[in-house]
Amino acid sequence: MPGRRLRGFSLIELVVTIAVLGILTMLALPSFSRWIANTQLRSMAESIQNGLRLAQREAAARNGTITLILTNDAEPGCSATAETSGVNWVVCSDSTVIQTSVGKAGSAGAAVTSDFDSISFNGLGRTNLGEAATVLVTSSNGECATSSADGVRCLNVLISPGGKVRLCDPLLPAGDPSACS
Repeated sequence: MPGRRLRGFSLIELVVTIAVLGILTMLALPSFSRWIANTQLRSMAESIQNGLRLAQREAAARNGTITLILTNDAEPGCSATAETSGVNWVVCSDSTVIQTSVGKAGSAGAAVTSDFDSISFNGLGRTNLGEAATVLVTSSNGECATSSADGVRCLNVLISPGGKVRLCDPLLPAGDPSACS
């Protein structure tokens, strides 16, 4: 078999393939980074929404007052320092912890701005605020996209005085079910 030729890739073919893959990766990197940031914001917003719904459910189930506290304490408890920019939360019945969440664990790029630092639900599931409240979840640098096509999408968690808790996107048009209006 001295006349048989071995087949394979030449060095030039291999270098060209690696270069094309590198260029494609560089083109996809900004979209991938934006996707990660949007996922972190959605994770934070859903965590807060779930905490609010848990507090409301527990208040109705126990026919008593249950409080959700937003905090930046590393290990939140019922005596946590309440903060309107808290990324962690704790749900308490008097001084008994029902559940906690440490937001930065999965959402390092997210920041929170809220109308309240703690919110209580009564046995009917209504809030103690007397008016609608909003939790705005943004990127940690505070920037939000100005159109639905670009940038990091900030989200709102809306709480009505009657206790309705809803996650919405402020950039969506009024007819969209996920819009804030």
